Amino acid sequence: MQVRRLRIWAWCLGLLAPAAWGTTYTWPGPAPCASTLQSCIDAVADGSRIEIATNTPIGENLSVYDRSLTLTAADGYVPALSATHWLSVTSSAIAGDLHIAVSKLGFADGYVFANYNGGGTASYDFEDLALTRVGSDNNYIEVQGNGGTTNVTLINNRISGLPSSLNRGLIHLVSSGATLNANAYYNQVTSTASTGVAGAGIFADLHFGATGTLKLHGNTVRGGFYRGGIFVSEGLFSSTASSITARIYNNAAICADASNAGTGGAGLGFVANNGNIDVQAINNTVSRCYDGIVASRWDGSTTPSISGSVKNNVIVAYRGLEFVASLLSLPSEDYNLINATTSSIGYSSHDSTAPASLVLDTQPRLRPDSPAIDAADNATLGFGLLFNTLPTTDADGMRRFKGAAAKADIGAYEFGDDTFTHSARAGTISGHVSTMDSTLDGNPGALLLATPNFSVGNVADNHPFGAFYNVSGWALFNEDFAAMPVNAGFDVFSPAPGDGSFTHVTSLGSISSYSSTISNSSTDNLPDNIVFVTQNWSAGGSAVYNPHPVGVYYGSDSKWHVANLDGAAMPQNLGFNVYAQQASPNAFRLTASPANDPSGAVRLDHPLLDNTPCARPQVTRLLGSTLPGADNFDIFYLGAKWYVSGQAAAINPGEQFHVLIDPRQVFDCTDRIFADAVGEDISDF
Repeated sequence: MQVRRLRIWAWCLGLLAPAAWGTTYTWPGPAPCASTLQSCIDAVADGSRIEIATNTPIGENLSVYDRSLTLTAADGYVPALSATHWLSVTSSAIAGDLHIAVSKLGFADGYVFANYNGGGTASYDFEDLALTRVGSDNNYIEVQGNGGTTNVTLINNRISGLPSSLNRGLIHLVSSGATLNANAYYNQVTSTASTGVAGAGIFADLHFGATGTLKLHGNTVRGGFYRGGIFVSEGLFSSTASSITARIYNNAAICADASNAGTGGAGLGFVANNGNIDVQAINNTVSRCYDGIVASRWDGSTTPSISGSVKNNVIVAYRGLEFVASLLSLPSEDYNLINATTSSIGYSSHDSTAPASLVLDTQPRLRPDSPAIDAADNATLGFGLLFNTLPTTDADGMRRFKGAAAKADIGAYEFGDDTFTHSARAGTISGHVSTMDSTLDGNPGALLLATPNFSVGNVADNHPFGAFYNVSGWALFNEDFAAMPVNAGFDVFSPAPGDGSFTHVTSLGSISSYSSTISNSSTDNLPDNIVFVTQNWSAGGSAVYNPHPVGVYYGSDSKWHVANLDGAAMPQNLGFNVYAQQASPNAFRLTASPANDPSGAVRLDHPLLDNTPCARPQVTRLLGSTLPGADNFDIFYLGAKWYVSGQAAAINPGEQFHVLIDPRQVFDCTDRIFADAVGEDISDF
């Protein structure tokens, strides 16, 4: 602290010139970041960005006090603090507005702690952090709002460990007499114990007159937590009423043992003391839990209430809905699929007690015969996502509304997409065509996508390709009539019908030179959506060939376009299958850079892809400021990583690709039942 004061006085006296506002620094690098990372943090000006360019474990505890800055990994690096080291983000009581963003940093038996004590607004963004328990220390992300307003965003963090006590969580959000607003999306929270443990996976408590909004979407919590996988508390140890708005959508809580109260824990828990929790618990999945969803009160409470609604949830537990009748008000419930021995309340008219038909209780996605499919109250989910500005994706980061009637399923996971591998073998090939044998047979309306995968048979097919439906089923073909090589491989993704999956046919009005304008509600005015295309010869009005590599781009007209990447004129009546969805951790944009593309093949870093040779990602190329030319690309697996590679030319830094990973397919191929089938045409359950 004394060193900090001396530097502040020196700046005030003009003896030291502060670094420029908004500058990006690399650590380790030149001054002021030539020494420790902590000294770099202390030296740079507010608003600066520090990129960590080392894979050597960092043996420092890091402290950020009354600062606004960004701390993240430099491109191509995976930095981590060495074991038991931590990051603390704190403020004084006189702090004004602060903004801290920390991403892509690893911890082993360490933690991230942030609190705000000032009178302004603090924004804390923690994204892509990995906190792993390897010894006996506790690791967690904790945010405290003790003054003013604290806004925290937690996205795609992975935390494994044990809560330190009964009233703690691996993600811990707490406010005392202030305002705390938290958005927690797509986090993976896992207990490292095989039986039940104290605390919660995600624990939120507002007390002593605090207010706030909690938006929890797409999180997966695994383990038997006594308080609950997700636990929302009003007024713990407080006699002053607080008020919480809790929006809990599309989360999955997988407990340890449904038959034992001591190990199974609860899925979702809401407990009030003297104030109110306004809850919307919508489209969550609870599995292997002793208690499914709990609405209760703290001992000694006066007149607490828990209002709102509990709908569209899959609940597989010993006790399904445990609502304490002595609460001043209780949430309504309906459209839930409840497999439980008992519940404290009677079920509503649209509830179902039929078997949920899950793939596994530890992997609670739906089987094709599940009564949860297309059975949700669409209005509740749709308006809830809209009014609460939540993503329109499920717990897998895939489309939430799909199926023949674009109806949502009950629970956190949406059923219907199909991902498999096609290998062009002698018996499937006729000239430039290879016919697939898959679950798509007899389904001419399937709008499949395909990506060449060199690693299926270690054979390249350096030709533009498309798909079409013939009397034998769906087939892939080379647009230039080149013979289809034996053992050429393709990843095939057949999305379920519904918004985001459609055909585009080029026309005189849509074509401009080498591109054609796509117009659809899932793409128009949505530059951040992730868009894929594959030519569909059958969809074109006159079965047109297009022997050119294709990709997509977002234009100044606020629309997406499909383009011939070699600049060739786009023909009329050319059909394309198009798939579009919101970005998520499993649907994203990949940019080639010197760090991840040192030899012209772009590395695909992703937890579901790393060390997973049977994964089947989909990839579409984006058109940048220049045409990439006539070269085609494929993907391949090497040294525990997946890559995107040009088949004849290197991919240049700055080029971009859209990538889609189907988590269900990854589970299917890595589960012991399916692992022996890698490389074959494999469909979903």
